[in-house]
Amino acid sequence: MKTVEPEMIEIPSGHLALGMPPCPPETEFYHRWHSGKQVQVAAFKLGKTTVTNKEYRVYLQDTQAEKPSHIDVENFSQDNQPVTGISWQDATAYCQWLGHKTGKPYRLPGDAEWEYAARGGSEMTCYSWGNELPQENACYGGPDAPRPVGCYPPNGFGLYDMIGNVWEWCDDRFADVSQGLPAKNNPTNNDLAENRVLRGGSYLTTNILNLWVAYRHEDPVDLRHECLGFRLAI
Repeated sequence: MKTVEPEMIEIPSGHLALGMPPCPPETEFYHRWHSGKQVQVAAFKLGKTTVTNKEYRVYLQDTQAEKPSHIDVENFSQDNQPVTGISWQDATAYCQWLGHKTGKPYRLPGDAEWEYAARGGSEMTCYSWGNELPQENACYGGPDAPRPVGCYPPNGFGLYDMIGNVWEWCDDRFADVSQGLPAKNNPTNNDLAENRVLRGGSYLTTNILNLWVAYRHEDPVDLRHECLGFRLAI
């Protein structure tokens, strides 16, 4: 069966101060982040967009894997919309399948890789384009469904929808990259220590702090939700 490989963008190596700007002092904001940790990010490739329904349907046909809950639901089912309802386990299984099919080491991005790529070369700004969040720059705030990929302007690296549309899984455990902050989300009764990082916010996100490039969320590896998707790295 012919695979549908994503278009990959070359991300150059560089330094990054994680978590900038610092988290504002909101007392009821649980997932606060620490700022200023310096990391070196090696060059890698990242999907130009998140994985789409068209790409994921090839995987489903070839593997008979469990179908995501919304892939055939009206307003969610267009070929060029991001596939949603994807758990971390689903995303890593897709990476392994595509890697086996192509001979390429597809994987989920690391937490620092994602933040570095999402900035698109920017530093010290809430978003890659600056500190304001106009509606024409990202899909957020509670529409009925995510938009087709690539509807909004790309960032400085040529990546689309790094902010909003769907949350994107990263490979790292939240406990390993959150500087000791405890994991909180446990809707599937899975081990909290295994919660993985999610980045970028989604079409359902209403708190703009959750859309800052610096923000890091977490969920269990088996959680499937209509706002969860993923993007490939290599």
